[in-house]
Amino acid sequence: MPSQHPIYISVIGGDRDHTTSEGLELAEQVGRLIAEAGCILVNGGMGGTMERAAKGAKSAGGTTIGLLSTTNRNAANPYIDYAIPTPLGYVRNVLVANASDVVIALPGKWGTTNELSFAMIAGIPVVAVEGWDANLRDDQGKSRLHEVSYAQNADEAVTMAVALARRRRD
Repeated sequence: MPSQHPIYISVIGGDRDHTTSEGLELAEQVGRLIAEAGCILVNGGMGGTMERAAKGAKSAGGTTIGLLSTTNRNAANPYIDYAIPTPLGYVRNVLVANASDVVIALPGKWGTTNELSFAMIAGIPVVAVEGWDANLRDDQGKSRLHEVSYAQNADEAVTMAVALARRRRD
């Protein structure tokens, strides 16, 4: 039986201190494409990649959910529709990774690595873009992790993510 819910896609990546201007542009493109595909964007609801992905989704009329690392709902960035406060700090990363049908990993640092790991442990499909591509391949360019798909750009990442989510739901 098909799901009655839209596809949920978690976008993970660096916060304000752990991303680049290119990473932020990529996040915004990914967010916009997620909304255009009719999917729900989920992330940590704060700044950096999280804010720009949510901004992109909102620019296309999408819905955003932020699973916050604080109990202060007002700490969410202005593009989050549903801010869910938690008292969990970085432990909330397990929620971000597991709240969706698929995860898109953008460049980040340790928190992003943590979310990536939680997704793979749970069997949630992961699409890695840019920075993670290099980190997750061996010297011959082969994937070190069979749980990860690799995309070259935002369009490819969202197309792959939607296809993986649909396959997972079947």
